[in-house]
Amino acid sequence: MEPKEIDRKMDELWKRAAGSDYAPENSSAPAPWTESGIETIQFLKNNFSKAENDWNRLLQTKDSTIRELSAQVDEVRAHLSELKQHYQEARERLINEELSVALNLEDSRRLLDTQKKNHAREITLLKDVLERTRLELGNLAAQSEALRAERDSWQRKFGEAAVTEGDAKDSSARFEAQLADAKEAVEKTLSELLVERKNRRDAESGLQESGKENSELQARLADMKANWDAERSQWRELWDRERSVWETHRQEFAVWEERLRSERQAWTAKLKEEESKGMEYASGLANVLKESSQWSEKVTQILKLYALKGVQLPAVFVSPQAGVIKTRRTVSRMAALALAGLAVLGGFAWWLYDFRSKAHFNLLSQHSLETPNAAGLAVSKDGLWLADWDTGLVLKDAGNLSNLRVLNGSGAEPFRPAAVSAYDGGAWVLDMAQLRFLKKDLKTGSVLETVKTPGPAPQGVAWDGYNLWSFDAATGMLYKYGLDPKTGVTASFELPLAKSLVSMQWFKNELWILDAKNVLRRYALKNGLFAVVSSQAFKSPALAFWAEDGRFWTLETNRNKNGLEIKKYAVKTY
Repeated sequence: MEPKEIDRKMDELWKRAAGSDYAPENSSAPAPWTESGIETIQFLKNNFSKAENDWNRLLQTKDSTIRELSAQVDEVRAHLSELKQHYQEARERLINEELSVALNLEDSRRLLDTQKKNHAREITLLKDVLERTRLELGNLAAQSEALRAERDSWQRKFGEAAVTEGDAKDSSARFEAQLADAKEAVEKTLSELLVERKNRRDAESGLQESGKENSELQARLADMKANWDAERSQWRELWDRERSVWETHRQEFAVWEERLRSERQAWTAKLKEEESKGMEYASGLANVLKESSQWSEKVTQILKLYALKGVQLPAVFVSPQAGVIKTRRTVSRMAALALAGLAVLGGFAWWLYDFRSKAHFNLLSQHSLETPNAAGLAVSKDGLWLADWDTGLVLKDAGNLSNLRVLNGSGAEPFRPAAVSAYDGGAWVLDMAQLRFLKKDLKTGSVLETVKTPGPAPQGVAWDGYNLWSFDAATGMLYKYGLDPKTGVTASFELPLAKSLVSMQWFKNELWILDAKNVLRRYALKNGLFAVVSSQAFKSPALAFWAEDGRFWTLETNRNKNGLEIKKYAVKTY
């Protein structure tokens, strides 16, 4: 490498190391490489590497600074967007305030225009009064000047000065009186204007009070209208309920008419069948009598023939033998024993049938309740449900009967639960305060469905998994709702031997009811009619019950205390 090239490279290295354009003066380098030159070059190389490392660190620091600044710029942009949003909101508020201020200013401007008009009218009146006063004062001043001139002339004339002076004094007194009258008129006009202004202010205050009274009257009219609308809605609801009751009664009458027609047709068909059977029996009996008469006639002819010929008849036709009599007695005795055995077997069979048709209970546990007004009972996997007249719908733990949750009505409406039927996740409850059925959800406590009762005296509620059932004491009928209970009643049934009940439940495809006489009955639905499966008196008076697999829960009155208690029985059916 040539010395010039080496010098150029050294200058570039020096510029990079020093960070400026400064370079040492060119020195003549020795042609041959010496140790000092080599050390210098090594030193320069080391400085160059150090400078390069420093610059790299500076570049890295710059990059990190740029990244931080970018993040700060992003934050500033976000803050700027928030500020823009706040500015937009403040601008909207300012616009609204400016609009309200503009409206207020418009009202103030109108008021000021009205006041300006009134003030202009007053100023015009005052100007007129002042103009008239000025004219009168001018006239008086002219007259006074004329009098002064006349007085001077009389003074100059010396003759009639006294008379002229007296006349002048009289005229001056008269003019002063006129001036006083004019001043009094001006003062009176000003007082009248002040009184008129006061009257106008009083009139404006009266108008404001009238506006307030008008607004109060409008508020009262609005309240009366709201009350009238609420009362009209209540009357409409009452009318709808009565109409639904009459519609239900009409449907029941139609069902009864159809049932009576079908029963009359079945009874007529049965009578015709019995009549045909009677005719067949009579014809058969006539044939038997006819054959018996023919046989007796033949026997009589044979006896006459034997009697005419003198033939002795066998003993069989003349007198019975002793063996035959003994045989008859034995047969009679055996028949009596057989009948007695049949009677005993019939009694045992009836007892066995009655035993197997009834439900058998064995007391397992009993727990007292603190509440004295519970009326309904149901059990599900969620726990034990109680329909309490005062507290509401209460969910208790099935083991220790501790309160888990209390579900009340919706809003400020009265809620008086009288019966409950549970399902997984909630319960159907009969609300006697509003004569309706409510479907309550356990998780949210809200009302999922609301259904009106079919009659005015509902008793009990039962959910079979698909349909809702209810009994009404006024009609004595059992009502079935559709799959969507809001569509109303789809069918009504008559329960034999049931007029009033306290609790009901569907269990194993059978309807279990407990009537007011504390009789537990089981019904089966066959061919659209309910038939009694079993009927038995319960051990102790119960207010409600709930049956499940192997267990039977009851809500009973505690005889030793005044409260209530829950009993759990083991139940067995065949």
